[in-house]
Amino acid sequence: MSDVPVPAAVAATVARLHTAMTDVANGDVRAIKALYSHTADATSFYGWGGWEKGWDDVSRRWDWAAEQFRGGTVAYRNVTTVVTPTLFYTTDIETFTMRSMDGMSAPTGWSNRVTHIFRLENDEWRLLHRHGNRLEDQYKPATRLQPKE
Repeated sequence: MSDVPVPAAVAATVARLHTAMTDVANGDVRAIKALYSHTADATSFYGWGGWEKGWDDVSRRWDWAAEQFRGGTVAYRNVTTVVTPTLFYTTDIETFTMRSMDGMSAPTGWSNRVTHIFRLENDEWRLLHRHGNRLEDQYKPATRLQPKE
């Protein structure tokens, strides 16, 4: 985590998140779904396109993720952690190393830049939002955009 000490409950929640994401890399989404807020304002912006709002849609997206991953690990390098009395967030570099993945015939790996936002709900930290997308080198926007006709 960052250089600033974080409360023990926050550190435990982040550890729970990291364990849950390793489970995701192995096709098991039960722990991440248990950690997530089951509310109408829960959201997700995942690195494979699309977005979801509301627990039902977020839950279905995790089920979709379980179908993609078949065996791997996830490691984190924390960029920052900010804690308030009722919210905290982390920004991290998240690196997947996959032995098996739906549609891939050989091992693969990639890194994401991710933000996880947690909210205190009934005295428990719950994941309210995940935003993750592939970590890329900085590039000039015009090199990837098409002119509008």
